[in-house]
Amino acid sequence: VWMSHFDAITVPPDGVTPTASTPDAPVAAFESAERKLYGVQFHPEVMHTEHGQQVIERFLREGCGTPGDWTMASIIDTSVEQIRQQVGDKPVICALSGGVDSAVAAALVHKAIGDQLTCVHVDTGLMRLNEADQVIETFEKNFGVRLIFVDASERFFSALA
Repeated sequence: VWMSHFDAITVPPDGVTPTASTPDAPVAAFESAERKLYGVQFHPEVMHTEHGQQVIERFLREGCGTPGDWTMASIIDTSVEQIRQQVGDKPVICALSGGVDSAVAAALVHKAIGDQLTCVHVDTGLMRLNEADQVIETFEKNFGVRLIFVDASERFFSALA
């Protein structure tokens, strides 16, 4: 398994049974079946963890009882419909940092309501090289999102000096 941190549970709490360990992590996974509580101290979601996908699938199917009948398309369609219902014909403003969370939110909202959305991207000067340009390229030019770009880098640098 892949463990990218040095945190470790050395002694399990009362009522918890360790189910996996490594030389550096005495409790790499645990369960409390009567409380339906399960946990892992590693990253099953990354490709470095052999059989990680099966760990997640088994937890979802057997541990949580989920049917597994969803698709990414159905999640997107459901989200888009919920956004349309909530927004109606009102305008929406979205702070777009360029990170995953705001980018996914902006993409979903734009898919749902189109030109009712205006995104605002503030370049603090503290982002990765050319990251602001990438946000503009992706959202304004490729997706057609109305985007207000604010170069506030000098203001941020002055305040930090």
